[in-house]
Amino acid sequence: MASSLRTAGRLLAALCLLSSASPALAAEAIFPPAASVGLAPPPGMVPSRAFAGFEHRSGASILITEMPEEAYGQLVEKFTPEALRATGFEAQGSGAALRVAGGEGRVLRGRQAANGQSYTKWVAVVRGGAGTGLVTVQVPEAARGQVPDEAVEAALTTIAFRAPGSLADQMAALPYTVGDLAGFRPVRTLMGNALMLTDGPKDIDPDGTQPLVVVAPAMGRAAIPPGQEGAFARKALATFREIKDVTITEEDRSTRDGTVFHRLRAAGTDPKSGRPVAVTQVIRFDVTGYLRVLGLAPASQAEALARTERVAASVAMR
Repeated sequence: MASSLRTAGRLLAALCLLSSASPALAAEAIFPPAASVGLAPPPGMVPSRAFAGFEHRSGASILITEMPEEAYGQLVEKFTPEALRATGFEAQGSGAALRVAGGEGRVLRGRQAANGQSYTKWVAVVRGGAGTGLVTVQVPEAARGQVPDEAVEAALTTIAFRAPGSLADQMAALPYTVGDLAGFRPVRTLMGNALMLTDGPKDIDPDGTQPLVVVAPAMGRAAIPPGQEGAFARKALATFREIKDVTITEEDRSTRDGTVFHRLRAAGTDPKSGRPVAVTQVIRFDVTGYLRVLGLAPASQAEALARTERVAASVAMR
């Protein structure tokens, strides 16, 4: 099993951003709840209740992902058009320095197609204070008149840092509550909507010796058509790169108060070490979207799967 940071990052993945001087330099940054990275968004964009960042009625969005300070060097090393092309992002140019108050940054601008739409996108990696931020901006082509390029580029010049909120504050800002931690320990939140849990003393576990649980709702509205929940769940598990040679051992579907719950258990191997891994995935589907709870554990600690399912059963949307 790879490091818990990379696991959560791949599960939840993000990308894109840019810079330019403008009157927005004088604007005051707005910070998502308990976050340490903020900015002054373009006119018409408001703080999102679904993730750490901002959104516009046109579908444009700004997603802010926070990471440890040491992540900056690793990100900048891979912050090239060639490296990002593998994600589907076609960059224009080789990127540029991004001025950040009390820190530094790099930015790339380009285009990407997703979900049948074409987007203008910006990706920026920034460092300041005691942390690193990855800021992704995407604007549907049809919405560029409502969220102009100049307004996005001006907003990026206002990126600022502050001291982060406590883990308890960050959890209180999530769009859901977890009623039963089932013996797991919260480690961190990601993107203002995902939560990582573990069982053991290590916050970062590159050897995969501890169970890991990730709770992650869909970004925005992402409803799955009735009857397609099983196919969606199996595909989600099959494309998860932290395990290979996946064999599904259990699968069931239930309904509670109009919400569909789809559960899968599986066995596989760690792609790096070849060690056997046990996994459970519970996805709850409702009319607006879905929430996924994924639990990974060494095969010798498979009892953690039942506890992961207790976590999933206790999640309630705010």
